[in-house]
Amino acid sequence: MRQRPVDNPFRESVRVLGLFIRGQAIIIGILIMLYAIGFAAARVPVWPLVAILAGLCYAVPHFGSLIALTIAGTMSALFDGNLTHLLIVLGVWVVIQGIEGFWLTPRILGRPLGLRPLVVFFALIAASLLFGPIGFLLTVPALAVANVFWRYFRERR
Repeated sequence: MRQRPVDNPFRESVRVLGLFIRGQAIIIGILIMLYAIGFAAARVPVWPLVAILAGLCYAVPHFGSLIALTIAGTMSALFDGNLTHLLIVLGVWVVIQGIEGFWLTPRILGRPLGLRPLVVFFALIAASLLFGPIGFLLTVPALAVANVFWRYFRERR
């Protein structure tokens, strides 16, 4: 993965943060559509609202997907306590999480930001231990900016 040279690390940091925000918005929009299709097919009550809430939950790293499952499962259980229906909702959620984790996020966020998944994983663990929930929210953008400065100083050597 070849990245362009960094002339001005501050300008490049702003560009990378813009890529991050744009990527998050694109992923949220795609997830809302996927959840809408999946939850409509699974006959989740008030599926448009549940799909929007589930898609927006992506903004909370790692726990957002569980919140989305909880919302969909709760709505299904309240209106139809059938175990088969809950398993279908779980299946829809698993498929969408697979699409998001293995295809959407690596292509829309990973490549443009130039971050390696293993580095992000360990940074998320460290940040969550040091800073709690705020660490989860700020780790990836902070890591992207740190990567810009790392590339800048490495190129100057």
